Amino acid sequence: MSRREELLAVATKLFAARGYHGTRMDDVADIVGLNKATVYHYYASKSLILFDIYRRAADNTLEAVHDDPSWTAREALYQYTVKLLTNIADNPEGAAVYFQEAPYITEWFTAEQVVEVREKETQVYEHVHGLIGRGIASGEFFDCDTHVVALGYIGMTLGAYRWLRPDGRRTAKEIAAEFSTALLRGLIREEKLRVESPLGPGASVTKADAAP
Repeated sequence: MSRREELLAVATKLFAARGYHGTRMDDVADIVGLNKATVYHYYASKSLILFDIYRRAADNTLEAVHDDPSWTAREALYQYTVKLLTNIADNPEGAAVYFQEAPYITEWFTAEQVVEVREKETQVYEHVHGLIGRGIASGEFFDCDTHVVALGYIGMTLGAYRWLRPDGRRTAKEIAAEFSTALLRGLIREEKLRVESPLGPGASVTKADAAP
């Protein structure tokens, strides 16, 4: 791990625990074992550290935005959820910082940085919104308010940062199956698919999810 990576990792943990405003550059320097001047050599300001954390968290979320043309809409939604929750479980502190500081980024970031963040968030929304719309257009899903359902599902999945951990009782993939099944059983038109394989071929639901 490079010194810059070490600084970023330490700052992420501190921001998650104390908040951005409650963490000083001295705190980061003390834990890493550097003087503050050296820390400023790597990051000219505390806000640049926060932006790096934001950029990485956003990029991790965008990794989930992948749509294989061979997937049905329900398969693509499930795969998005698996990848997203896996990334959150792998970096819970980064996700926590992202959402804890979200109301204040216009104070910490430049206008250009805020635009970059918002553009990445929009890409995630458009992906989920588009998948739901595709499912409706193909006849796979019931008609619904795609905007409301997309926003609700994104909020539910991203909100898992509060409690999802890599060493938790359930794996990220298991939780993704739970979330996806809950959504897709409300969307899928065909009863057999809705009951037996809401996540797509080869993906199984847990016994607790299986229909009686």
